[in-house]
Amino acid sequence: MAVVFALAAVTLCGVMALGADVGVLYYNWVQLQKAADAAAIAGANYAVKDPAKATTTATNYAENNGILASEIVSVVPSATQMQVTLSRTVPYSFARALGLTTGLVNASAIAAPPQGICTVNAGPTSSISCSGNNCTSSSGATLYATYCTPPAGPPPGSPSGASGPPFAGGCGSSTGSYNVLPIALDDKTTWVANQSYTLNRVDASTSKGNANGPWPDAPGNWGFVQLCGNNSGNGGSGLRSAIAGGYYGELTIGNTLTSLPGVKNGPVSQGLQGLVDRAPINAVTPSTFDASDPRAVIIPTASYANCTGQCTLTIDGFMAFYIDNVDTSGNGSIIGTFVGYVVPNSQTSGNAPINGAFGDVLLIR
Repeated sequence: MAVVFALAAVTLCGVMALGADVGVLYYNWVQLQKAADAAAIAGANYAVKDPAKATTTATNYAENNGILASEIVSVVPSATQMQVTLSRTVPYSFARALGLTTGLVNASAIAAPPQGICTVNAGPTSSISCSGNNCTSSSGATLYATYCTPPAGPPPGSPSGASGPPFAGGCGSSTGSYNVLPIALDDKTTWVANQSYTLNRVDASTSKGNANGPWPDAPGNWGFVQLCGNNSGNGGSGLRSAIAGGYYGELTIGNTLTSLPGVKNGPVSQGLQGLVDRAPINAVTPSTFDASDPRAVIIPTASYANCTGQCTLTIDGFMAFYIDNVDTSGNGSIIGTFVGYVVPNSQTSGNAPINGAFGDVLLIR
């Protein structure tokens, strides 16, 4: 028996090592992989705009998930991906009988930075749903409405896509219903995260005293656009309701909007103030707001160059803005902060500008 046991001891140690030490190795790999995934996703949010912050954020997330600084092999941000690689040396117990003392486990994760928004309000509840290079309407027609560089135009007989007016929509009936404001911000406005700005409402009537003058084409200027049907031009109450309720229809880069000159400052200011008044009771800041906060809004951008009176504007991006205050004594200026905001029910594209409004970070490996 002693001889048999001596011969079997090596095999028994091997089996115990396989069941115990390999299990410990697998457990440690799972912990590393979870930490790498979390770190890559967190860092990817800053990979494009601020690589240094992306590196710091990813490192902090890894360490907060139980990773030692010595176990972080590399944290590499770039414009196209965020990669985190971790490694851990795990001591063996039973495998020591076989002359093995430690095992090495590695984990790596790659996350794609958030891309710019090409289309807003394109979810299961919108008039179309998108799941690939094309979009399909409820009737089954193929549309090309959600990418910044679509084909020359939608197929014959289908609704207009990115090369024409937006799909039919309207504005909410109550304050803060939807987060897309029915206005257009001049695309010369530069976006710097967490910086405060005053966006001034101007239109053709401020230039020559009537609605036939040119629109001031300058950074920070915005004007009303006719997105809410009859409400857009239905006197003061219509304007107030439109700006307060927000727009719920689909908007895509390349869609055209109609400017609405000569709107009244009072109703516009009242509509904007309503968004501020409906904000959560608890004090929040642009860095801690909830997505349901009515002060977190999405604003289409367009060029006002050569726009005179009522004209056609082409959407070329989307801005994310957090309203801190409204100048009700003036022309309806919006005082707030440009923020980074993941937009629900949206479509993204690598060709879309990132102006604070972006899609979810994707874990690609």
